[in-house]
Amino acid sequence: MGKYFLRNHELREPDAATQWFAYAESHGIEIPKAINIWEDAATESGTESRQLVSAAGITIETP
Repeated sequence: MGKYFLRNHELREPDAATQWFAYAESHGIEIPKAINIWEDAATESGTESRQLVSAAGITIETP
């Protein structure tokens, strides 16, 4: 399981996800796409998705 940070403060995954979905909604990212980005960001190969998520101030460290 990875670690999730919001502006360098560690969060539980559900709290980080809530932040991401609020950001995505306010930036016109449709929920199905936001879900795909979030799920991909948690994988080792999800570098591009982690960059998108980082725009919301969220850093994901994969295991």
